[in-house]
Amino acid sequence: MSSAARVTVAVVGAVLMLLGLLFFAGVVEEGGCAPSAVPGGAASATGDARTMPMAEGSYTLTSGFGMRWGTQHQGQDFAAASKTPIYAVADGVVVRVGAASGFGIWVVIDHNIDGETVSSVYGHMFADDVRVEQGQNVRIGQLIAGVGYNGHTVPAGPDGAHLHLEIWTGGGRFGGGTAVDPMPWLQSGSATTSSVGSTESAPSMTPTPSVNTVIEAGMAAGAELAPMPAAIGSERGLQVDTIRVARTIVQRFAQVREIGGQREDSLPDHPSGRAIDIMVPDSTSGEGKALGDRIADFVLTNASALRIDYLIWRQTYRSAGGDSNVMEDRGGATANHMDHVHVTTLGGGYPDGTPIGPVATSPADAPTSTVCGPSAGDTDLVPGTVPAELAVWYRLGGTVCPQVGAPLLAAQGKQESGFQRGLTSSAGAQGLAQFLPGTATALASDGQPYVIDADGNGAASVWDDGDAIIGQARYLCDIADHVDTWIEQSKVVAPNGAVELYLAGYNAGEYAVLRSGGFPTGSPDYEVQTRPYVASILAMATQMSTTMS
Repeated sequence: MSSAARVTVAVVGAVLMLLGLLFFAGVVEEGGCAPSAVPGGAASATGDARTMPMAEGSYTLTSGFGMRWGTQHQGQDFAAASKTPIYAVADGVVVRVGAASGFGIWVVIDHNIDGETVSSVYGHMFADDVRVEQGQNVRIGQLIAGVGYNGHTVPAGPDGAHLHLEIWTGGGRFGGGTAVDPMPWLQSGSATTSSVGSTESAPSMTPTPSVNTVIEAGMAAGAELAPMPAAIGSERGLQVDTIRVARTIVQRFAQVREIGGQREDSLPDHPSGRAIDIMVPDSTSGEGKALGDRIADFVLTNASALRIDYLIWRQTYRSAGGDSNVMEDRGGATANHMDHVHVTTLGGGYPDGTPIGPVATSPADAPTSTVCGPSAGDTDLVPGTVPAELAVWYRLGGTVCPQVGAPLLAAQGKQESGFQRGLTSSAGAQGLAQFLPGTATALASDGQPYVIDADGNGAASVWDDGDAIIGQARYLCDIADHVDTWIEQSKVVAPNGAVELYLAGYNAGEYAVLRSGGFPTGSPDYEVQTRPYVASILAMATQMSTTMS
């Protein structure tokens, strides 16, 4: 990763925390893997009759099928008040009721649709609101459950209540099938308007807006788009990529009546003209949330054409490269981006050609690491291995460079301080990362001190969790860059992989690695201190990672 890219990561990272993925490529039941076979039971009725899972007017369509936060969102979300009735979308047999990872309580119904097994999956309910049992035959439009907010929802709690509906064709959820967009599937059958085997009336069909529309060829240039109306916002001080996005949003989303642009701020995005704030009308309502979701999805779907760096919506950072993090709570709707979608572009320069500083590199362009061992690809920490308030910073630190991942940083932090704050060693090393004062204030390759004000509280300090951990990452990443260069120049050999040399450089000094042509030698300290230090961290990193073995 270049120095410029690393600076961008550090600045953005000052206010971001890592978010686990909300939905997985496949749901795993609590306590083990998803079963491979469907339990016995009566076959569902033949035919293609199907209906919506909720009554018209009782829900708002929010996140749709497709890529979301860097992973495939397998279904369609129906936001609604808790306990709003949920109905079976077709005749079938209930094949699963119970806990499923990420879904809270789910219900899975298999249907025989003209000879093909199709599954409908309903998620986020609470056990008390489920009205069917495994093995039970159900009819189209039959009440099966009430909407809940169990499992992973954003936001957590009643405000995040919604039904997550998946449709699996070609064999169903447990028969080797494939998840498809529920909305076209629901609308392609002969929708029923009468209740079958239920005292509840079946809901009618309603259209769904497209959230992943791709802009037409030629639209990316933006020059042919009308300027943003002054009543909505000003293009003054914006760079060309940002102007393009603002004009496109105005054209695509008539509901947007205000867009904030260039302004003073402690972070560089707005002052440099790389960012806009797309204000979402009535953002606390279901309609407002859905509009914000559509805007965010549209921007990221067209990230390449619109030259997007990242966006923030509802306290969640999403990069053009697919990374996703949750911000710390800043104490207000605007500060937490609950009432607007913040979009930062790559910039592209000012329309009049005024010189600008270096434009940040998109996260999508960051190089991938070829280093073996605990690397940036291992970003997930095993729950409980790191204090929660520190884990978010270690995960963020794992994005600073490709050679250094979160488990490696966390293991090193445990080795250095045992996760204890306020420590000062006999040698004068301070804080969680045990920085010597001179090292903390020394300049990194990007021209800033290693310990920066990562948590945004106005002061850089080795005693602050975020500042110390991000400083640790910045220092280790600089060492990694140097070691990799020496390996390429054949000045250093790494028979056991480069990672152990990064750690040795942190402990003994990187030039001890260079002088020795590899792992430091020539001093008893290297054997009694540095080698056990490195071995312990590598072992702990493996134990802390969900992906390493």
